Amino acid sequence: MTAEEILGQIKQRFGDAITEAEVKGVEARLTASPAKSWEVCRFLRDEGFEYLNCVSGADWLTRLEVVYDISSLTHPTKVHLRVPLSRENPVIRTVTNIWRSANWHERECYDLFGIRFDAHPDHRRILLPEDWVGFPLRKDYTDERLVPYTEYGAEEKLPKAEAPKPAPKAEAAKPPSAAKDAKPATPPTPPQPATS
Repeated sequence: MTAEEILGQIKQRFGDAITEAEVKGVEARLTASPAKSWEVCRFLRDEGFEYLNCVSGADWLTRLEVVYDISSLTHPTKVHLRVPLSRENPVIRTVTNIWRSANWHERECYDLFGIRFDAHPDHRRILLPEDWVGFPLRKDYTDERLVPYTEYGAEEKLPKAEAPKPAPKAEAAKPPSAAKDAKPATPPTPPQPATS
């Protein structure tokens, strides 16, 4: 099954729930609504996409996103599924009952982005202590020990202070006795061609 075929099947079956779709090489890339994301994942698993490579999060400042990278071990095709969530209430249904490997990935996503996975079997932090306050990979996360977030490339747009220019070097003074006794240097004589 090619990326075009799987994308066509998903668009036909889920219609308006798929908001963006494209094919890039052997990868079908799509964006699904949170309400239908679990059904899309189950459909993919049933169509032979049995390997969940990764579940990760992304912060776009205006929204959060859960990203699923899914592979088929029988088809030379991959799926990159993005699901946008609101920053105020980032909740999505767990896919641990579709792919068991999602368990720790979803816990990491919760731990670092604050995305909650409804019906997760062990929904707690995985990297940080339980009493940690906040979610460190969110762009609005503040901690006095960290450098504040700036837009990528913003430091290049800031005016830079010019460094002071170095003073010109003074010519080294010759000792007075050496200057009186110095003879002008004579250029070396060029070699003469040999005559036969």
